[in-house]
Amino acid sequence: SRDRCAPDDAHQRRKAIRQSLGLESQELTLLLVGSGFITKGLDRAIQCVANVHEAQPSVKLRLLVVGQDKQRRFKRLSKRLGVEDAVSFLGGRDDIPDLMQGADLLIHPARAEAAGIVLLEAVVAGLPVVVTDVCGYAHHVKEARAGFVLPAPFSQEQLDRAVMRNIDGVFRAECRRSALLYD
Repeated sequence: SRDRCAPDDAHQRRKAIRQSLGLESQELTLLLVGSGFITKGLDRAIQCVANVHEAQPSVKLRLLVVGQDKQRRFKRLSKRLGVEDAVSFLGGRDDIPDLMQGADLLIHPARAEAAGIVLLEAVVAGLPVVVTDVCGYAHHVKEARAGFVLPAPFSQEQLDRAVMRNIDGVFRAECRRSALLYD
């Protein structure tokens, strides 16, 4: 759908959605979209936030979680890991294109995913992606040079390194440019 593509006013939309969510301009914002939080690897993403925070305490990091599923166990995990303030559960939303403009990285460390349309949406939005190779559409991320495709078997350390690589704004900008050029 054309509404998933990066719009001409992407910069203004980014600023507006970040302001509405209370995100600071220098806060690295990860976005996880999807229901079925266990399958989508939300626990892996929360662990990554904790690991990056420990390795790079000066980096402000926020994980936005969009989807309708039971949050309780994941809220407990984020609290146990000391990152509950860095994980925001937004519930189901219909403004995914704006959230993609406001985020810095789509994180999708899924355990299984037949396709993963959200990956294609991120690519056409120009949002860098970190995804596991078990996702059917992960090859588009690789072909577009729009981020990282993590090989099986899953490694938390590889996920953490990929997210830390995205702290570099120049790297993210390169992924964005490549993604927007992808057909």
